[in-house]
Amino acid sequence: MTYLENHQVLSSRDLNETRALLADLNSIDSLDLIERPAFFDVAVRGTALGDLQVLHSSFGDCRIQLRTPESDNDALFMIIPTEGGGTVQHQGRDYTISTRRGLIRDMRMPLFANEDRFACFGVRLPKDILSKHCRMLLGNDGSATDPGFEISLDLASAPGRHVCNTLNYIAQALDGPLLNSDNSIVLSGLQDLLLTNILMMLPNSCSELLHGQTKSNAVPHYVKRARDYIHAHAHTPITLETLVQHADCGYRTLQTAFNAAYGISPMAYLKSVRLSHAYKDLLDSEDGASVAEIAMKWGFAHAGRFSQSYARQFGVLPSETLRKRQ
Repeated sequence: MTYLENHQVLSSRDLNETRALLADLNSIDSLDLIERPAFFDVAVRGTALGDLQVLHSSFGDCRIQLRTPESDNDALFMIIPTEGGGTVQHQGRDYTISTRRGLIRDMRMPLFANEDRFACFGVRLPKDILSKHCRMLLGNDGSATDPGFEISLDLASAPGRHVCNTLNYIAQALDGPLLNSDNSIVLSGLQDLLLTNILMMLPNSCSELLHGQTKSNAVPHYVKRARDYIHAHAHTPITLETLVQHADCGYRTLQTAFNAAYGISPMAYLKSVRLSHAYKDLLDSEDGASVAEIAMKWGFAHAGRFSQSYARQFGVLPSETLRKRQ
């Protein structure tokens, strides 16, 4: 399977050319084939997702040895293998990587790897962005929250599979319905989705805090503030951070109270409100307006999923509503 096919960064079957290109990108400072002859065919594809960078790299039917340099880049790099496997030396320890076992690298530290028929997703995660999102989820009062992750990732576990599935979904969206899109509503939502899944699903130093919020059956004022903000600004990008800023509480607290009050999360509530606006637009649309255009206007990039959500909420397909227009 090809990932991020429309976001090519480099492609080469020449080892020396690849070394030069990767050195220019400052991502790998040595690369060698372990066995010859071998079918060396490197492909690196990548794109920005807000403050994050999503990559997919493959090296062909060969065994390689590579080293990544130290850097002053204060970021983590999440490696999710999609094919093959290997061994990695990082921070003084040896790790196995495979489609069942990923890794989170500290980019300030070097890494040495032996890889066999290897391909993987890579996600660059700036530490300040992770900390900011973690504080937002917790509703911290501004105190430092620097989540430290376990280096080895269990991708065969239910949480690990969930992160893999989320990354696959985002890659498919960026390569398909969101190709060349500058829809800030959708893109900021995808960044929030990935960050939340990484922090909530992968073991880190803040896991107990993130999962230890006390449930409450009350419907406090901050729920009303978030609800009113959603209704007033549904046509604009609304992220988790936006909601918690206006609610003046942590997202986990807001989510619990929202579920108690309405039976759904605040982001699901936002989705329902946007579907209602799409319903009205479909009824009031001028001749020539399409379902896809109206769906995209309200932040729904995938037409099929929009139709499914729309049908669940209104009992009819959006195309049927469009035919009823005045």
